[in-house]
Amino acid sequence: MLISYSFRNFRSFRETAVLDMKAGKQRTYDENLIREAGMRILPSAVIYGANASGKSNIIMSLALMQEIVTWGSVEASSPIMMNMELYPFAYNTEPEPILFQAEFINNGRHYLYSFEIIVKPFQKDKRKIVSEQLWVSCGNKLVQVFERDSQRVDIKRDKKVLSLIQYNENLLAEFENKININLDPTKLFLAHGFKTLISSDIADDVIDFFTSKLLVVNDFALRKLNISMAFSEMPKKSVAVWNTLLDNFIKAADFGPQKLMLKPQKIEENRFEDMQLYSAYTPNGFEKPIMIPAELMESRGTLKLLDFAIPFITVFEEGTVFVLDEFDAIIHPELVKGIIALFNDQSFNKNGAQLIFSTHNPIYMSNRIFRRDQIKFVERDKDTYESTIHSLADFGSTEVRNDENYMINYFKGKYSMLPYIDFTKFFNTPDNVKDPSTGRVPRKPGR
Repeated sequence: MLISYSFRNFRSFRETAVLDMKAGKQRTYDENLIREAGMRILPSAVIYGANASGKSNIIMSLALMQEIVTWGSVEASSPIMMNMELYPFAYNTEPEPILFQAEFINNGRHYLYSFEIIVKPFQKDKRKIVSEQLWVSCGNKLVQVFERDSQRVDIKRDKKVLSLIQYNENLLAEFENKININLDPTKLFLAHGFKTLISSDIADDVIDFFTSKLLVVNDFALRKLNISMAFSEMPKKSVAVWNTLLDNFIKAADFGPQKLMLKPQKIEENRFEDMQLYSAYTPNGFEKPIMIPAELMESRGTLKLLDFAIPFITVFEEGTVFVLDEFDAIIHPELVKGIIALFNDQSFNKNGAQLIFSTHNPIYMSNRIFRRDQIKFVERDKDTYESTIHSLADFGSTEVRNDENYMINYFKGKYSMLPYIDFTKFFNTPDNVKDPSTGRVPRKPGR
């Protein structure tokens, strides 16, 4: 469960930006909030912003943090990490570190984990981790377990930390010296030295959040379905898998009488890999259904909804944080509203799953769907080119009432700058300049 995510010096964000999922003082829809570790946490949030405002950069930066933690290194060959030199804010006068920081709860324990990396903007060079910190809950407080700079790691030795990691102070000092002799500036201490020598339980729990409880999709409209399934999860009598959740989605969305099935294309290490989605049609006069690859029969919107539906049940079972860029790009807004309602319904969302998505569609900007602190805005300054994040709750209850029409006021420019481009100037060429005396574009001979 995500409490907050902070980052700095990433693409259009020069200063520290915070995506805060802690609920404010507002009591509207209080029953929708997730309650964990004495905190009130938002189950969902929507991010608005003009084109090139930076809203996609929030999601991209979180995807990059997830990838670095998963690999445990800044030198991995992951696609999103290949061009890391393009990610720092382009108009810095001096190289500055990129900050990633996540505060979250996993398996009932509260964590705060952060690290900073230095890369040379626009030039391939050595990447270097210059800071790394881990805080873990002990009782009702977070205690710092370790702190790292570009040269060495300092593992804290107070009684609470020694109790958490179950170490003798003298032995810990001995191990710390060995760790610092071999400290690799390209590898996360959490995923290597700390996991191997200090506390694999804590390290695994932190890493598990990023690998298993955080699902970031920054290319939802382009992403192609890719499903694998263990033998034990397959029906015994059929190679086709009928997912009842898919069935419910199809019926609820009224896509038609067809059924959708998954068929494995290959088998690797006791798993069915490359599960392909098929549409099953039973035309008049046919006793058995005809199986056709779904991408040949179904619309892009249908395929995207099914792409979402397949992992959907796991999201709620495991309390996953689901983060998507342009979630509703090819899905009908009414279907998206229904999905939002599931995350906001704590009688259904019992394990604290969260949905965070960006959009241009103002239909979700409603006090019937979201609290003020669930509606986020991203703006980019036209002079400094820097992006910032704020929420509707930041305006205060005197400026924004719970019962006002958020969408109308948004279009009035009350909450955020709206993009306006006069496209007529693009066509103001010698061939179409109006005659000032007539107000019309003169016709050329021969036309």
